[in-house]
Amino acid sequence: MRVIIDGRPLVPPRSGIGVHTAEIARRLDPAPLIASHAEITNKQGIERCRFRVDRAPNGILWQQFVLPRIAEADVLWGPHGTIPIALRIPSVVTLHDFTSLTMPGRHRFRTMASFNLFISESLERAERVAAVSRAIANEAMRWFGVPREIIEIVPNGVDEFFQPGDTRGDYILFVGTLEPRKGVDDLIAAWHSIPMPRPPLILCGERGWGVHVPAGIEVTGWVDRERLRELYRRARIFVYPSRYEGFGIPPLEAMACGAPVIATRTGAIPDYAEGAALLIEPGNCVALQEAMLRLLGDTRLQEELSARGVERAKQFRWDRSAKLMTELLAEAAQG
Repeated sequence: MRVIIDGRPLVPPRSGIGVHTAEIARRLDPAPLIASHAEITNKQGIERCRFRVDRAPNGILWQQFVLPRIAEADVLWGPHGTIPIALRIPSVVTLHDFTSLTMPGRHRFRTMASFNLFISESLERAERVAAVSRAIANEAMRWFGVPREIIEIVPNGVDEFFQPGDTRGDYILFVGTLEPRKGVDDLIAAWHSIPMPRPPLILCGERGWGVHVPAGIEVTGWVDRERLRELYRRARIFVYPSRYEGFGIPPLEAMACGAPVIATRTGAIPDYAEGAALLIEPGNCVALQEAMLRLLGDTRLQEELSARGVERAKQFRWDRSAKLMTELLAEAAQG
């Protein structure tokens, strides 16, 4: 089966959708062709894949006008949720969330344009649809009338690379793009409310938009997998106060590495973290502050959540997700 992938999520910086794309692409057999409008400089984990670059002024124009002409394969996978309207081969799209529609003020215009203009017709034309969580599948059926029989839940995962270490540090960690949707402002406010001396706060991720980071807070920017794993392993606690998620990969990776986790009840986070992390409602800054103070002050609870998180994360592996996607691509290719 010849698979071509819309590789735009892999053009830097690699976000959660990029991680999803790379982790599944590296496990597809035979190796897929990853096409893009710009160079994919970070090929970590996907070295065995084939690549094609047809440069275009932006990703939207490339997807709609170039990708249909070069899509000579049995099936196309659109990991960003949309496909070219003029596509002539079968396709599978993956849905991560609908926040560019429901929360437009929390996205850049280019993100909204690339998704909002084409999502409805893409869902009508796709042979199969993958959703990263039950919540997203339900939204696709309710809002767009996608038939249940063509939807498959293909969750995000974590691989064996992310395992606990031997020592723990004394800092609070967040991982993700620094943008309003991730609740970074809530985290900064809650951290400032913790009495001194308080653990340092480290924000690991690319600077996005709409978030002001005060002096005294470390921002790492993008880090490779080895550095990310070390940050997870040594975190005293991991906090993920996202306002909305389709899935939410960082809390799962943190759990796999033994970090005690505080996260919000959004997307698939309750599906994999209930009972193995402290969960609060999105946007509840008081609850966030109370959870941070409680976990920081209770070593026994830290140890309990660490142990539960490691065991729970073993149930969510990328190998299973790639197997489900392989089956879905084959079904689409066969019509």
